[in-house]
Amino acid sequence: MEAAESRRPVPHRPRNPAPRHRAGEPTCGACVIHACSCMLAAMLLRILSLLAVLSSLLQADNAALDAWLKRQATVKTLETEFVQERKLPSLKQPVSTPGKLSFANPGRVRWQLGEPVATLVLSDGTTLTLIDHKVKTARRIPADSPQAARFSMLTGDGFQNPENFHAMFEIAAHRVASGIHQYTLKPKDHRMRSQVPWIFLDIDPAKNELRAMELELKDKSRIRTVFQNPRINTKLPPALFEADLTGLTVNDGR
Repeated sequence: MEAAESRRPVPHRPRNPAPRHRAGEPTCGACVIHACSCMLAAMLLRILSLLAVLSSLLQADNAALDAWLKRQATVKTLETEFVQERKLPSLKQPVSTPGKLSFANPGRVRWQLGEPVATLVLSDGTTLTLIDHKVKTARRIPADSPQAARFSMLTGDGFQNPENFHAMFEIAAHRVASGIHQYTLKPKDHRMRSQVPWIFLDIDPAKNELRAMELELKDKSRIRTVFQNPRINTKLPPALFEADLTGLTVNDGR
């Protein structure tokens, strides 16, 4: 009997037995859910922190633009020379033409291109007149029409203050090159966007001036205007904005 009892197998006991579940403790499934909840909360906190940082950076990026826009409220008249570069998909080199821009509130614009003047655009705030001296024609269109946007955009409501600007344009990109802040804009209004899908601004924060404006038109051509020697709030004669249509064939509308 003693020999038989000594040969009985000893029950196997694992070295690391699983802990027994105690009342009130979470089950394994509950542990997983609790851990996942903690991870999601931590991820959400990091995302919110990142969004706060990005928002702060975006406000800093727009500082040069907003400062320039705030200055526009003080501009009653503007006169500046410019060089316009027309980039066409069919041309290897852009076509450069000198010109002059004159502006007076409210809404009077004179945009002349060429020396001597080949193209002249005049606006009284209601009607925009496009004069082509080469073919001796004039075309009158509403100043607020999408077709007039490429001429009246810079002097329109969208660039009068930061509030109007952000209501009319979306900032798609921003970068700094040689101290000049470059902004890529997308018009929010679909009518304007159908004529001018993209706008590019170069702003010099040191002088609080617009160095250049580039428009990408619906045909993928680009018009870049580089401004030189701007003169602000000088006296401009009213006759500067009046159109002389003598000897021209005039068309109204489109």
